[in-house]
Formats: sequence, C-alpha cells, structure tokens
Amino acid sequence: MPAQQSHTARKRLIAAAATAVLALGGLTACGLEEPTVTKAPASDAEKSGEDAKGGQEKETTERTDGPLAAGDTANYGNGLRITVSEATPYTPGEFSMGHTEGNKAYKLTVTLENSGDEKVDTTLITLSARAGEEGVEAEQIFDDKVGEGFDGNLLPGKKATAEYAFDAPASAKNLDVEVDPLDFTSEAAQWGLTL
Repeated sequence: MPAQQSHTARKRLIAAAATAVLALGGLTACGLEEPTVTKAPASDAEKSGEDAKGGQEKETTERTDGPLAAGDTANYGNGLRITVSEATPYTPGEFSMGHTEGNKAYKLTVTLENSGDEKVDTTLITLSARAGEEGVEAEQIFDDKVGEGFDGNLLPGKKATAEYAFDAPASAKNLDVEVDPLDFTSEAAQWGLTL
C-alpha cells in the first residue's frame, strides 16, 4: 500500500500548489503555453507513394484539431518533450490497485526528454485518462510494475521513462490520455489511443 499512499500524498501536494497559485491570481486560461507537435514517423505499412519520404519526423507549430496519436511528441518552450506510446493489453499483478474485475487493463509508456538548457522538475507531471465513447474515467492502476510515475529533476540532454496502466470498460475501443506538466504555464497535451 505504500504506492497508494505516495500517490495520494502527491495528489494532495498538487492540489495545494494549484490552489495557492490560483488564489494569487497568477494565471489565466488564455495565458497557458500550447505545445507544438512532432508527429511520429509513419510505419512501413503507412509509407507509400508520396508519403514515403524517408520517414522523417515533421514538427508542426500549429495546434492540432484533435488529440495526438501514439508516438507523437508534445514540445514545450522550456525544452520538455513528452511522448506517449500506444496502449497495449496488461495483466495487473495480484496485489494491484485500480483494476476492476470485468474491465480490461492497458499499459503505456511515457517518455520525457529535456532538450532545454535548464533542469525540469518532473515531480508534478500527472496523467489521467478517459475510455470509450462515453469518456468514462479510466482509473490508474498501481502495482509493483507500473504506476510509480516520475520523480526528481530531469537534467538537460537527459530522458526519463515511466510505465502507466489504466483500467477501461471491456467494450472500450479508445483511451484518451492527458499528460499535464503542472508547471502552471503550460497547457496539458492529450493523446487519443486505439485499444
């Protein structure tokens, strides 16, 4: 149960910090930085005709109309780059928390990269997810393999990777994942993953 207590303590810390900043009137919704997007290279199956231009990543500086796809990267002005993998079926451990019998569990990997000049605090980075057409909250699963998240500072030029798992209704065909840097200046990025 230490993982659950750590998760609860982290949520309380985040809530307290957010309340303090908002109480000071330190930000408005229109002032949040939207990330630019680096699209994932096309798979070999998708490369055909005009699309087969070496599989180079292409960065766009415009806001996308919808969620990012698996493998796409959200890029922030401070140099933080966040990439979310595809969701794959996962079998929670015997003593896991967050999984409901009858639901299906899915695992994904989040990779952080610091391409900036200063360290980035990863402690407050949070993930949440919704599943299916109804967008029901997909509870995060914690066990001895997934759910620990990120902690500490990420130095310039370094990467950090963490695995997360979410519980979704058995009929869900999609998982919408939101990653929030919670630095109070950046907008959260969202990925639409196919299950």
